[in-house]
Amino acid sequence: MTLKSNKRTFNLKKSGEGKIAVVTGSGGRIGRSLSRALIRGGYEVRAISREKEFVKTMPAGVIPYVGDLADKKVLNEACKGADVMFHLAAVVSEYKSPVQELMDINVKGTTNVLEACRQHSIGDIIFTSSIDVYGRDRKGLITEDTELQPTDKYGYSKMLAEKEIIEYGDKIDYTILRIATVYGPGFEESYFKVFKAIKEGKAYIIGAGRNHLSMIHIEDVIDGLIMAYERKKGGKSIYNLSDGVKYTQEGLFDMIADMLKTARPTKHINPIVVSLVAKNRGLDSDELRFLMSNRVVDISRIEKELGYVPSVDIKDAGVDMVRHFLSR
Repeated sequence: MTLKSNKRTFNLKKSGEGKIAVVTGSGGRIGRSLSRALIRGGYEVRAISREKEFVKTMPAGVIPYVGDLADKKVLNEACKGADVMFHLAAVVSEYKSPVQELMDINVKGTTNVLEACRQHSIGDIIFTSSIDVYGRDRKGLITEDTELQPTDKYGYSKMLAEKEIIEYGDKIDYTILRIATVYGPGFEESYFKVFKAIKEGKAYIIGAGRNHLSMIHIEDVIDGLIMAYERKKGGKSIYNLSDGVKYTQEGLFDMIADMLKTARPTKHINPIVVSLVAKNRGLDSDELRFLMSNRVVDISRIEKELGYVPSVDIKDAGVDMVRHFLSR
């Protein structure tokens, strides 16, 4: 793995003074981090969430709007006079959510957001999609022009949401960010299950372990989101967003074991029977699909057009996560 500088590459410096940003899904992990960054940048932030409890956890200065994406009144109130929409709200987990909820929120909800943006002449929408639109197992380098072949319901719903946005392209500028699997503060739960299995010597490498996993730290996600608005010169754009490193399942397991100062996993398990073992380790189907995925994502377009440079090294961030895991 290539070491990178841990120095931040993008700082806001009050670049949002006088601008109003609407953030859907602001009660989520990415939404809270984005809202905090926008406030630091001088934006007025209007945060929409369907959970009333999110009001208590919002960063100081955020203006809360409680309602789901079917609540057109809330959407319209939040969008009045706004400059940009960061549309993050989505159902992510197939394990916990029925198909209809995925479609209602991820697809129909996106249509409602677009219509509110159109009605209030919002100039730009930044949409968080996923590399799952490409499918879980792809050979070769994945660029933004690679054919979309989602292999699960979540990826399919994101593909449909993208189509809704593209169809609105004559009414509003947009940027679609196809984001890799996120790690870092707030995303520890799934990773800690793997840490625990490795620490206890109960982790198995799925298949040969040479499948490629695409990842990105939450801080780099936030940088990418804000760059997509502040550095883009209008128009319609689609970007892949990851840290640009080609990880393997086995390589990540070895790195974690070294950080935990324990033996590296050596046992392999057939992918066909892995679900039986995964259940005993507390891994759900969403987490298992990530570990079994195989994708190498090209980020040269966003690097070239927006000057995006991933700034968080996974080894530095991994040490922090392992320290947190051991201190619980």
